[in-house]
Amino acid sequence: MKDSIRSFARAQGSQLVKKLAKRVRLAAKRPEEEAVHDLRVAIRRLSQCLREFRQFFPRHKAVRRRLSRLMDVAAQIRNRDIAIQLIGEREQEIVAALRREREQARRKMVRALDRWRRRDYS
Repeated sequence: MKDSIRSFARAQGSQLVKKLAKRVRLAAKRPEEEAVHDLRVAIRRLSQCLREFRQFFPRHKAVRRRLSRLMDVAAQIRNRDIAIQLIGEREQEIVAALRREREQARRKMVRALDRWRRRDYS
């Protein structure tokens, strides 16, 4: 029974790592609203898999810590995207400031994603 669970956990982990790698590539290439959202979803899913099946992933804490840092960087962009949607075009000065902050966060995330892509986490 334990071997079948281990096999399932490893297969799930492998599949989620592949999905995350794809989302990292897409978000690094075009860090638009949807790409950042999809990246965050992929991070959450892999992190949850590592948490639930931690006994089968000996380095789960280190990987989850790195995922958490990447999530924080992506959250800086996502939070501004949501704020811009909520404010709309009513407050031009606020929206302009949020867009500048988003651009700074975007550059930071692209650098983080480039570092992430250079490592082999599989």
